[in-house]
Amino acid sequence: MFIMDKELKLQDWEFSQRKHLPYEVKLLLSARRIMDWYDYYGGMVYVSFSGGLDSTVLAHMVEHVLERSVPRVFVDTGLEHPEIREFVHSFDVEVLYPEYSFRDVILERGYPLVSKEVAAMVRKLRHGNLSDRYRNYLLHGDERGKLGKISECWKFLIDAPFDTSEECCVIMKEKPLVSYGKAAGRVPYIGITQDEGRMRQRQYNKTGCNVYNAKYPKSQPLGFWTKQDILRYVVENRLRFCPVYGEIVEEDGVYRTTGEQRTGCMYCAMGCHMEQEPNRYQRLKERDLKKYEYIMKPVSAGGLGFDYVLNYCNIAH
Repeated sequence: MFIMDKELKLQDWEFSQRKHLPYEVKLLLSARRIMDWYDYYGGMVYVSFSGGLDSTVLAHMVEHVLERSVPRVFVDTGLEHPEIREFVHSFDVEVLYPEYSFRDVILERGYPLVSKEVAAMVRKLRHGNLSDRYRNYLLHGDERGKLGKISECWKFLIDAPFDTSEECCVIMKEKPLVSYGKAAGRVPYIGITQDEGRMRQRQYNKTGCNVYNAKYPKSQPLGFWTKQDILRYVVENRLRFCPVYGEIVEEDGVYRTTGEQRTGCMYCAMGCHMEQEPNRYQRLKERDLKKYEYIMKPVSAGGLGFDYVLNYCNIAH
């Protein structure tokens, strides 16, 4: 098998145990990781700040723990909700820009569909120089089960008349931050939480919060936090947050936002198939018809071609 559990820094049960720690214990553990990271790099750190709830909590907690301001760095991809961009610019931030446009990326690499894990499998199966054993593993699993294989319901993307890829985030968000880190001599705090998918969980399992021995070191001190932890922190610390989320309300001990549930790139289709209607595209149509028409317009007409892609995937829009 290509993913060896014995090589992971945290086993699945250990990760599950950590994410179910009492909230107060999580605060202490995250604070310790934040301080360790700052001390190890002699204060040459920065916060990757997207303007979302996770990075809002992260930025506040970092500065609260360290008792000093830390540079906030924002990558303006042009795909953020207008409210997010306005919120971000209400802080003192360093603004970066990607080298390529979203249109260039999807036409060259492929559309961001389903999830990063599935999109990566589709890309590899379509274009990767794979061994027969690894290809068979991605398609069917191996003798120990089907962990890591592509789901049957998404195999049709392998032969779709368009490409699928997980590389958009790397090109448009991660590369500008890597370049900034090298030029500034700083390493990041990143607001990744455990609710961001199986791939993120397995990455966290391998490294834990602070990733020192890597090509691109990073600290993810909220890596074992849940969405409920994030919302509770915002409420208890009375944080100002982006109005695109609406309000945070509590019902029967459970927090939720009354507006947008996620504020990633507006055009990204990852996870859209799991959303209740009206989904992100249907809400965009109501909120900003001009943007909606642009992304749905055929590529040949200067658009992004999402109408064809979403219809092909049977995703409402």
